[in-house]
Amino acid sequence: MGRKKRVAPRGVASIARMRKPMQLDRRVVYGFMFLMLAMNAAVFFAAWKPMMAGKNDFPVFYSNAQMVREGQAAQLYDFDAENGFVHRVSDVRRAPNNHLPYELLIFIPFTYLHFGAAHLLWTLASLGMLVGVAVLLRSTVSSGSSFRDTLLTTLAFFPVWYCLLQGQDSILLVFLFALSFWLWKRGRDDAAGFALAMGLFRPQLVLPFLLVAWLAGKWKLVRGFIPGAVFVLLVSIWVVGVDGMAEYTRILMSQGTLGSASALSQQWQVRLGLMPTLRGLLSIVVPASVPASIRNFLLLCGTSAGLLWAARALRGAKEGAAFDMAFAIAAGAVAVVSFHSLPHDFSLMILPLLIAGGALASADRVADCANPYTCVTVGFLLFFSGLYFVLIYAEKMGLLVLPTVVLLWLISDWENSRLHARAAGRLRVEPISIPTS
Repeated sequence: MGRKKRVAPRGVASIARMRKPMQLDRRVVYGFMFLMLAMNAAVFFAAWKPMMAGKNDFPVFYSNAQMVREGQAAQLYDFDAENGFVHRVSDVRRAPNNHLPYELLIFIPFTYLHFGAAHLLWTLASLGMLVGVAVLLRSTVSSGSSFRDTLLTTLAFFPVWYCLLQGQDSILLVFLFALSFWLWKRGRDDAAGFALAMGLFRPQLVLPFLLVAWLAGKWKLVRGFIPGAVFVLLVSIWVVGVDGMAEYTRILMSQGTLGSASALSQQWQVRLGLMPTLRGLLSIVVPASVPASIRNFLLLCGTSAGLLWAARALRGAKEGAAFDMAFAIAAGAVAVVSFHSLPHDFSLMILPLLIAGGALASADRVADCANPYTCVTVGFLLFFSGLYFVLIYAEKMGLLVLPTVVLLWLISDWENSRLHARAAGRLRVEPISIPTS
């Protein structure tokens, strides 16, 4: 008998070929993240004076909370009355408030402070919530990332700094999503749903996620969400009254129709080019001559496909890393298909990035990702602050949908490849001996 050549099973061999060796120097990663953090902080402090002068969105929360505190909540959705309060701290005319009024109870304590002090305190509170996000994710996702690495990654992501720049509340929503995920992982599904309902001040992100959970058969989370939604609705009615809620509904309906988009763009400076969503992408790539009916159809098809894909991933995930990846896909899909989101709302993408990054850090090497070079490229793009500066300036934020969709596909493909690899390892098939002579 001549020499024999040992040949591995075809499935295992294909996985081995797929995972080509690739190593990342952690010092390079740390250096890049620290550089992005420094850039973000530099932009933030450069804009400090305009922020303190009320040139961002914080005056809306501050002045609306003042209206509630001074017994003028019934006038909250009166455009002129609202701006009468806004002009106490800012000379910028504002759009009608489109958040459920229960949220304003959070801001009432800030109205006892001078505007500048209140803004500073809200910024510190937002930074504290980012620390909370890092703590929750670090204790929830089984990874090789330390708390320091998780926090550094969070602060290197420019959208969270854009939220700080604008004095917005999106970081609060990210914290509530992280809290919901933390509770969900511990089997407290009802509490997770209730925590998610607390984020209904941004229904365009919370309700699509709830729809994904419902389609995935996560009934306990939906069951916990319902009393939370009832609670925030009752509190909102208590704050502004039934007539106030009717006015709020009218505002939402006017802002939620494509027919009003041009009027909103002219009167209230809502620009679709600043939306890092499918809607924003379509506004860039679809010519203006295309009929609105076709735009609506494309938007509906893309939104439905994204939510159904996320629901499918979440339905098949029960626990462990598979559930983590499914949650990441669902949160990312919601961020992409949201009808009305701006750069600060893209902060929600830090959760998929932390989850996927944590899994990558726990792997032996980057080669455990089925497409290692694509993983690194997409990660670089989504964390490169300079890209955000350019896209915001050019009002082309919708282009961020492309690397985001690639990231979500990689997360799904990565988890599937890991499942196949584990299945192949359990087969324990002996190599086949083939005579060569």
